[in-house]
Order: sequence, then C-alpha cells, then structure tokens
Amino acid sequence: TAPDATVVSDLSDESSVLENDPTVIELCQNPKIALIKTGVVDDTNGNGCADVDETITYSFTVFNLGNVTLSNITITDPLVTVNGGPITLAPGASDGTTFTATYIITQTDIDAGFVENQATATGTDASGTTVSDLSDDNSELEDNPTITQLCQNPAIALIKVGVPADENGNGCADVGETIVYSFSVKNTGNVALTNVIVTDPLVAVVGGPISLAAGQEDGTTFTAVYTVTQTDVDTGFIENQATAEGTAPNGDMVSDQSDDNSYLENDPTITALCENNPSISLEKTGEFNDENGDGASDVGETISFAFAVTNTGNVTLYNVTIADLLPGIELLGGPIAVLQPGETDSTTFTAIYAITQQDIDNGEVVNLATATGVDIDGTEVTADAEVTVILPEVLGASFEIFNGITPNGDGLNDYFQIVGIEDYGPNNVKIFNRWGVLVFETDGYGGSDGKQNVFRGISEGRVTIQQNKELPTGTYFYILTFQTDNNPGKTSYNGYLYINR
Repeated sequence: TAPDATVVSDLSDESSVLENDPTVIELCQNPKIALIKTGVVDDTNGNGCADVDETITYSFTVFNLGNVTLSNITITDPLVTVNGGPITLAPGASDGTTFTATYIITQTDIDAGFVENQATATGTDASGTTVSDLSDDNSELEDNPTITQLCQNPAIALIKVGVPADENGNGCADVGETIVYSFSVKNTGNVALTNVIVTDPLVAVVGGPISLAAGQEDGTTFTAVYTVTQTDVDTGFIENQATAEGTAPNGDMVSDQSDDNSYLENDPTITALCENNPSISLEKTGEFNDENGDGASDVGETISFAFAVTNTGNVTLYNVTIADLLPGIELLGGPIAVLQPGETDSTTFTAIYAITQQDIDNGEVVNLATATGVDIDGTEVTADAEVTVILPEVLGASFEIFNGITPNGDGLNDYFQIVGIEDYGPNNVKIFNRWGVLVFETDGYGGSDGKQNVFRGISEGRVTIQQNKELPTGTYFYILTFQTDNNPGKTSYNGYLYINR
C-alpha cells in the first residue's frame, strides 16, 4: 500500500522483475511397473500328480513401483490368455486379483516335468510413457521365469502269454513241439517311454525297441518261440517271467516283471504240458548153460537171465532197479540212474542161477522179476516179468550089445553095434578070437554117434594075426569096459560075438 493508500500488486516471475511468468518447479517422474506370476496345479482327479488335460491356474500381482500413476495396465502371456484389466495403479499400489489365466497341461509338459514361461505387464504414465516388466515367480525386483513343477511317474507293465503250437494235434505239448509266447507291454506311467525292450531268460525275444506314450499299449511287436524239452514234460509245465524295460524322459529306467493276465500283478506265466504218464515195462529171458555138454541139466549147472527194461511213459524215470526173489539167484548191475521215455536198457542187469535137484525134478525153473522206477515227482511205477526155463530131460539111455555081424557091405549089421554107448563115459573095447588072441582094441568105441571107431571084422594085426586082414567066420569074445561111473549100470560087459561072412 502506498502512502496515499494506493494498493499496488505484481505477479511473480521466475527470474525477472520486469516479467510476470509463473515459477515452474520440475519434479522427477519415475514410472515403473513390476509383475509376479505364480502357478498352481489343479489336481482334478486327486491323484497327487498333474495329468494331461488337468490345468494350471495362474495368478498375477502387478505393482506400481514408480512415483507416478500408471493407467491402462495390461498383462500379456505367450502361454495363455490373461483375463482381466486394464487397470490404473497409483504409485506404490498393487493388484493381485484382477488378472488370472488358466493353462491346460499337455503330455509334452509332463514329459518335460515342468511348465516354464514369463508374462509381461505394461502400463502408461500421465505423460504417455509406456513401461513394462517381465514377470518373476516370487519377487517384484527380479525377472525369473515362473516354473510350475509337474510330477513325473514313469512306469511300465508286461503281460506274457504262452500258447502250445501242438504240432501233432494231440491236444498238449510234447517234447520237440513249440510254445508261442506273446508279450503285451503298456506304459502305465504319465510320461513317454523310449527304448522299450522285452527280455526273457527262457527264450530270445524278437522285436523292438519301441517308444510308448503315456497309457499306450503294444501287443504285437514282441514275440518268442520256445521248444519243449524232456525236462519240461517231466515237470509237467513251463514257468517263467519276462522283463520289460523303458527309459523315462529324465533318463531314469523303469522295469516290470511279467504277469500272465494282468498289468497290475507279477505272477509267472505257467504253460501246462501233456499230463505226466510214468510207465515202465520189463522183459526177462533165461538161457540154460549146459556147462558139461551132456545135453541134460545137472545140479550146479546154471541159467543166465537177461533183463530189458523200457520206459514206456512220457516222463523220465530215475533210479530204476530190478528185484528178483528166486532163492539163490545172483542179480548183477544197476540201478539205472536215468531212463528216458522210449529208451530200453538191456545191458545193465544180468543174473545167474545155479540149478538145484528140485529144479531138475520139476523140469523147469519159473522166475518172476520186478522193475521199479520213479519220476521227478517221486511217483513209483513197477512192471513184472515172468520167464519159464525148460530144463533138458535126462532121458533113460537105451543100451544094447548086438553079438552078431555080417560085414558084407549091405549096410545091415556091418559092424559090432553097441546101441547107446555114446551116451556114457569113456570106454575101452577088446575083441579076442577063440584061441584068446587079441584081434581088436580101441578106446572111445562108437565115437559121438555110436557109429565111429567100430569093429567091422577086420584084424588090427595083434600077435599072429595080420593087420587089416578080414577075420574068418567064427565065434569071438569081447570085453567092454567103462572107465567112470557114467555107465549103463556096471563098469564091465563081456560076451561072445559071431562073425558070419
């Protein structure tokens, strides 16, 4: 106010008393935005693991870290469509409820074991400046991608089935026939498996390796053929397990032992074969041994027995033995450790038996033997064989001395005939003329048939009788002597002999 009461005024100027420009104070503007992205698996089926077509729910918290208000705030995500917004945030404000997104899990995600990505928050300040930020998983100050772990549960299962080919059509598997095995392998886990193979200690498996997606099953790739052995038939069945193996995406290997009809169990595959039919047969033969060569059976002479035992069943027999209860018999050989089906053993067992007087009186030896064997299960089988050995009879020898000969070459009474002399022991014959002169002498008169080494009316040149001279008609005298107890009843016979020419 002037002295004269006049009021004066002036608008300020920032730098001059002559101007009236407003004073402008520049304030620092620092627009800044930040974003946190988190993901939670929605375990719809409640199995504790993420499965294909289940979801991940993403939540987004956006922060205004600057000193100016941000408007038109939006969130974009290359993985999902983000719902919500745009919004405005004052400096220092945040929003964790506006923006959401849902992601559907794929098999590729599970095979990877996680879902990884980042979203971007964008906003504009009052001056039109646009700011943005890549999301972090737990901090507004960092920009690490959000990783949602997905549980991996690699698993594999195998079914093995055996079917007899029954080449001969008898309804069961025999030795040399085949069993065709088929294998069904399934990926029972939630990740893909590669390098899937099947191994079997019993057979060489053909086929593979293959890859299986989660839940995929293959029943055609793997096969095997097995040839039935006698050991299998003896057992009555074939039992074993195969193994399936596969590799998970993380390199872990999974395996499973086969089951016969279920992916959930691990029972061995049992293929029944022909029903066990143990059986045995025995043949026995006996042969009389005429040790003294007299054509008759004598006390102490022997009978040799032979045995042929045959496995007539379809399973192997073990510890095959033969029992023979004939008193005095000596059984040799055995046991037969192993006798295969169809096999005959005719050399292991023999027996020798000494003939008794009772046997000679009976005229025969009757003998029963029993063969016994057991199969792998301990089942015992037996077979009997009876043989009758007829003993040669000791025939009453006919013994007769004829005291007349007519040595004229007509084939009748041409020699001094002693019927049956060959049936007895060593002998000596002497013939004398009527003057007591020895005209013939020999040992072993009659030979082996009674017709050899005989007197035919010819002198042997003893004393005064010329050798090889025909003796005249007349009466002669003979002496027959047996040198052992094997004689017709006495050791010496004598009498007259008449030659008629």
